[in-house]
Amino acid sequence: MIPKERKPEKQRELFKHYLEDMIDRRHELVLLTHRIDWDATADFFARYYCPNNGQPGSPIRLQVGLQMLKHLSNLSDEDVVRRWVENPYWQYLCGEEEFQHRLPMDDGTMARFRQRIGEEGAAALLKMSIALGEATGVISPESCRIVVADTTVMPKAISHPTDSKLMGKALIKLVGAAKQAGVRFRQTYLRELPALQLRIGRYAHARQFKRMRKLLKVLGNYLGRVWREVGRQVPVEHQEPALQQAWYQAGKLLQQHWQPEMRPRLYSLHEPQVACIAKGKARTPYEFGCKVSVVTTAEEGFVLDCQALAGNPYDGHTLESALRRVYLHTHKMPYHALVDRGYKGSEHTLYSQVHITGRKIGKGKVHKQQDRRNGIEPVIGHLKNYGLMDRCYLKGLAGDKVHALLCAVGYNLRKILRKLREVLLGSNSGNDVSATIVALVMQLSMMISMKTRLA
Repeated sequence: MIPKERKPEKQRELFKHYLEDMIDRRHELVLLTHRIDWDATADFFARYYCPNNGQPGSPIRLQVGLQMLKHLSNLSDEDVVRRWVENPYWQYLCGEEEFQHRLPMDDGTMARFRQRIGEEGAAALLKMSIALGEATGVISPESCRIVVADTTVMPKAISHPTDSKLMGKALIKLVGAAKQAGVRFRQTYLRELPALQLRIGRYAHARQFKRMRKLLKVLGNYLGRVWREVGRQVPVEHQEPALQQAWYQAGKLLQQHWQPEMRPRLYSLHEPQVACIAKGKARTPYEFGCKVSVVTTAEEGFVLDCQALAGNPYDGHTLESALRRVYLHTHKMPYHALVDRGYKGSEHTLYSQVHITGRKIGKGKVHKQQDRRNGIEPVIGHLKNYGLMDRCYLKGLAGDKVHALLCAVGYNLRKILRKLREVLLGSNSGNDVSATIVALVMQLSMMISMKTRLA
């Protein structure tokens, strides 16, 4: 059911601890709070709730605020909920009037809210961050005309895939699902599995690959015998969904074990959509996850789009869809797109003029800001180190898309807070008169728009 938003009290009570008496009105989070149109946000996200059925959920402002704070501070769901109780500024951002001493919700509620809003809701939060960036002066309206595009890898929360590990897990999963379906085995090979996996790992560590492959062949034979026995006793059309999934995954592992050249390969049982992507890094030659397309402004490095893609597509084939998403987020189509040589072949798009850096003189169109193409590399580094993009724990491709968009929201909010800190608090302005005037004007507009909660 649609959550009931809190209404401000008409008159204060005597023995309550109000947040407005505890916080500094010039703090950057307070200034950011008054610049967000929370009523419009609540109206937008109310469409994802049933209007007349079930118990009312948690307030939408609280849910949205916790998602913003999570990616703003690089925290997990559990940590952001626990720190929310200790921080009055976070409570003020989420719409509380009194200081709260209890957890607002559990971490599972935050996960269900992400599943509820999906990619569309996360994209709406990114559009809101871009509008806040323009309103606070972080980016100018013309900054969206020249953009920089690049791709990176968002690793998935899986262990390094090895044949022995995958086939061992598939054997355990297949035997368990088959026994629940009533299948009777003469031998399941589960008792021999731990010792066999231990020997395979030791041979691999000692670089005795001939012996290791011999034992892998034995493990493949074990899995194949169990797989064929399940197929004989329970045909595919009569299998339960759990047994059918385990049977198909075991068959896929057997096929790629006996045919190493088979593509695409299965690298995880609980995340079958994971792809193996090579980005040419010496420290990590191969990464297991999904490819993410990132588009930023060339001037300020503000993220305009961050989209997770299925599989491992060619970079040049992702540019047109990225430019279309930038138009949906900003309502402005970029005039110029600065890319690297990985986008070769995408120069003739109908949306923008594509400038590929690193080419020889006289080949391709040269833009005067072409040197700013490298500015997207530190942005990707910040998204991974401070924005939770270094490892995605959400389920499936839908979780990857939501996580990538929310990481971009957190990055943009950090830039906005830094701007508010510099301009409004005068941390870097010094005695500049113009900066002081701008700060007074912005503070006056904030005070006029703030609702009076005192009686």
